[in-house]
Amino acid sequence: MIGISEKQNTTINKLTDYDFNLGIAGYKYSDLFDAVKLREIAENFYGEVKKENPILHDALTKYIANRGAGYERRVESKILTDSAAYLSEFIARMFDINREREDLQRAIGEQDPIWKYKFFVQRRAIKKFTAENLADFNEAELTLALEEFKYAAFDQTLIYDEELAIAFITQKLTEAEEALTKNLEITTEIQETLNKISTAYDDLKDKTFGRVFSRFVLETEETGDLLQVKAVLLLLEAWSAIQFFKQKKRWHSFKTPHGLDYQNLVHLIHPREDVPELLRGASEDMRRRVGFKLTDDRGTMRDALYEVDYCLICHEREKDSCSTGLHEKDGSVKKNPLGIKLEGCPLDEKISEMHLLKRHGDSIASLALVTIDNPMCAGTGHRICNDCMKGCIFQKQDPVNIPLAETATLTDVLNLPYGFEIYSLLTRWNPLNARRPYALPYNGKNVLVVGLGPAGYTLAHYLLNEGFGVVGVDGLKIEPLPEDWTGENGKSCPKPIKHIEEITDDLDERILSGFGGVSEYGITVRWDKNFLTMLQLLLTRRKRFRAYGGVRFGGTFTIEDAWAFGFDHIAIATGAGRPTIVKMKNN
Repeated sequence: MIGISEKQNTTINKLTDYDFNLGIAGYKYSDLFDAVKLREIAENFYGEVKKENPILHDALTKYIANRGAGYERRVESKILTDSAAYLSEFIARMFDINREREDLQRAIGEQDPIWKYKFFVQRRAIKKFTAENLADFNEAELTLALEEFKYAAFDQTLIYDEELAIAFITQKLTEAEEALTKNLEITTEIQETLNKISTAYDDLKDKTFGRVFSRFVLETEETGDLLQVKAVLLLLEAWSAIQFFKQKKRWHSFKTPHGLDYQNLVHLIHPREDVPELLRGASEDMRRRVGFKLTDDRGTMRDALYEVDYCLICHEREKDSCSTGLHEKDGSVKKNPLGIKLEGCPLDEKISEMHLLKRHGDSIASLALVTIDNPMCAGTGHRICNDCMKGCIFQKQDPVNIPLAETATLTDVLNLPYGFEIYSLLTRWNPLNARRPYALPYNGKNVLVVGLGPAGYTLAHYLLNEGFGVVGVDGLKIEPLPEDWTGENGKSCPKPIKHIEEITDDLDERILSGFGGVSEYGITVRWDKNFLTMLQLLLTRRKRFRAYGGVRFGGTFTIEDAWAFGFDHIAIATGAGRPTIVKMKNN
């Protein structure tokens, strides 16, 4: 049979100039496509964990040996989140990207002051200074005073955007306040903050900051260093409260969740009083389509981290309904006011754990947990699915935008050097995956998968990891990927993708590959279809996989033909099921 014959099974990989030594002694890049070598590398990882943390090693290996069965979810989560950091470091060393991994962690960590400032604003500033009692303050004066203080005392923040700069200053001041209030040790860093306040006042006492600072000093009952810290914090509280209530700055620090009105989930306006039945979306929510360019860039790192910060990390209390669903006391699944079942993620993805690791700045570790339950996550996430959001613990206000956060975790890794190779590896080798930590060797059985949409390509992936040979057929014409990318469809060492831009295109220039079924032809340019290219490449690099387009099962290719070709099983994956029919008259 084409593509998965016994002859090909014994063919030695044709190593090319693309092969290179990994950062794990004794292994090469081409070994990552060899099932036997993958097992060895997994054992190598477990051995390293044993050296670093024997107790964790015992827990992890027992968990893997039992295939995860019999473990409480909190215990399972603890084992996985603790082990993920070791796996992240191991993978970074494998591809020699330790510096880039640390740079990414640092970039994520640099945003932390914003989430502390958000707490400061919404739990402190607007409680002390309400909208009613801010009328006596001169906004322009407070703004100038704060600017003068920033330049004089924290000029290192000038490289930051305004929100991060204010957040950084607030964090430094609140840390000093806490140390002085609780009589904690005055560290060198805190003493430096205190010195900066004193120096700034000496330099600015005849300027706007000096006058504002002096007024706030009179309103503060403290003495000494704490008096100065409290006075500057009062300035920040008043200024922040004004900005919060005016809502002119589109800062994440000032963003608050809106209550959910299930009868008006989409905010609509009536643009013309003379035509009251005319409805449209608000202008600020409009995303104009220009040709076939991507209309949704998935936001910034800060957008994704806002969602991560908003998450309550519920798995530690077994309240992560985004993953497990919401249930009544009798165990039945709850429904929302629209009658939709709140079953959570159908894949049981470890969402809260993903967010926890992302908070720590470790996107590789975060992605490793995602791929345990959702290895084809390039085809899910932002603009694709939202069952997790429906099941979020926040049922009366905006839920956490989990799909956005999930896809951001994936793209964080993809944007690293060899990021695609890391993601690709985690789909067939993940030593934290108790059910299948590494792909198995070919078992001699072959399966025909009919349909290469999301169901078909996902099934093909799982079958390949279990050792089956897989041929996928689809009615659409499937464009082949370059042979150097695929290693001649798994026959030789593929070209390693160092930069993700090597395999992606602008959507208005991308050629439809035909791979992905409804994801290719049924979704508009709100979603980045380059993810389909990645999924196609994941599979076509596998030695025991072949995909053929333009095949109509039951017509050009029949069941009898399949048996004649020697297939052991046929899997029908030709559709997602019955369409949702809206209950309305004449529909």
